[in-house]
Amino acid sequence: MELPRQLTQMGAEELRDLTVTLLSRLAEREAQISERDAELSARAALLASRDEELKRKQLKIDQLTHEMATLKRWRFGRHSEQLDAVQRSLLDESIDADLQAIELEIEALKDKTTPGPKSKPRRVALPAAFPRRDIPHEPEDTRCSCGCNLERIGEDISEKLDYTPGVFAVERHIRGKWVCRGCERLIQAPVAPHIIDKGIPTVGLLAQVLIAKYLDHLPLYRQEGIFERAGLALPRSTLAQWVGACGVELQPLVDAMKALLLTRAVLHADETPVPMLKPGLGRTHKAYLWSYSSSEYDELQAVVYDFTEGRSGVHAREFLSGWSGKLICDDYSGYKALFERGVIEIGCMAHARRKFHDLYANHRSDIAVEALDYFAELYKIEHQAREHKLDAEGRRQLRQQRSKPVAESLRQWLTRQLAQVPDGSATAKAIKYSLGRWAALTRYLEDGDLPIDNNHLENRIRPVAIGRGNWLFAGSLRAGRRAAAIMSLIQSAKLNGHDPHLYIKDILERLPTQPASHLEELLPHRWRASANAH
Repeated sequence: MELPRQLTQMGAEELRDLTVTLLSRLAEREAQISERDAELSARAALLASRDEELKRKQLKIDQLTHEMATLKRWRFGRHSEQLDAVQRSLLDESIDADLQAIELEIEALKDKTTPGPKSKPRRVALPAAFPRRDIPHEPEDTRCSCGCNLERIGEDISEKLDYTPGVFAVERHIRGKWVCRGCERLIQAPVAPHIIDKGIPTVGLLAQVLIAKYLDHLPLYRQEGIFERAGLALPRSTLAQWVGACGVELQPLVDAMKALLLTRAVLHADETPVPMLKPGLGRTHKAYLWSYSSSEYDELQAVVYDFTEGRSGVHAREFLSGWSGKLICDDYSGYKALFERGVIEIGCMAHARRKFHDLYANHRSDIAVEALDYFAELYKIEHQAREHKLDAEGRRQLRQQRSKPVAESLRQWLTRQLAQVPDGSATAKAIKYSLGRWAALTRYLEDGDLPIDNNHLENRIRPVAIGRGNWLFAGSLRAGRRAAAIMSLIQSAKLNGHDPHLYIKDILERLPTQPASHLEELLPHRWRASANAH
């Protein structure tokens, strides 16, 4: 093979240099090809990921659409005729709220790059007799960027319905239109984001509906009557839609509070039955509201509720998945699997005491009287620790010095009494309950961060139990979970000394503009009322 003339005329040194240059160019070319291949692979992976995400979203949309169709069938079908009037009304409220929540979830999943036709909200004219309050929204600067002064040429007015107990009022939001005659530029203050886009209720009215339903235990059909007496009949279906929309918007806050709760070393757990109405059964069955809270000694004061269709221990395991710490609870077997995987069981002295209290109430037992004296002494010491505001180490030392000898005397006394009473008797059962859980019941003696009982959480569940007669949930679990979420925020606000109505109103006002990275600032233990909250 003949070489090009230039190569035949090159010396050895030149050929070596040429070879190096060509190899270098070849390496650069291969690097470029590899880089391009990597880019193509990355693009392909991104497209595959987007495709997978679109499929996941579409699957979720299909599931939600099916759920919506099922709810509509129950809402407008003949099946609901099996129920009495109150049950049907409560079920309709739940379904209307569920439908609104599903619509919002579907909307959030849809591709925002292909907007559908805009629908104008149907506005009902608010009664002229209601007092009005003007709220102006004008540009911060009425001088155009071109140097000319802006001229006000008109305004847009939107009205929102506000409510304080017994009295409706109307907020008139006035957005002035300003124009620059020089460059014909139109300027107008933007519409402030709202928790319900283009809705008529103020956050004050929404807070009133939520507090009345989930704190004061007033079903929406009763609220409908209260609003009608105040001058405006708000259909319960509309109220339910507001509740459903607020539930969706508040859920991220509850998720954040749960995540924070699961970082604590000590938690309380308890569960209580609530009636659940499944369409098709025509009757209620027993569902459960589980409660989880931080300890009374924790700087974080929070309670999170979890609504489930049953009492199986799997629900506690799912909620506490990945958590390991000390759990204060009763002797329910559903918690046992948690202890097998490392969670430390802390017993409730109040439950042990209650066995003897019931024994005395039912049988006037002398043994019960003596046992109650021992428990009273243990609680007296705890009361003194609170009175003196002892820290964890102070509580531990006090318990070691005074409570431990009392507890040991109680154990020895119970053991002697057990040998003297008939096996299987109510007295024997009460004694065996305490002795069988003795290690768990007395762990608080060694740790000042542990409480003596589960009463801190039981006091959080008591208000829930009061209102459960008004809670009949649809079978999708949505209504129950929505109630659990909103009650988590309300009860946690109370735990932190906040006015629940003021708290809910303020966070509904701030949520639409709150950055996700700062969401924790709206949690009850961190919340500080904004300047305009009242």
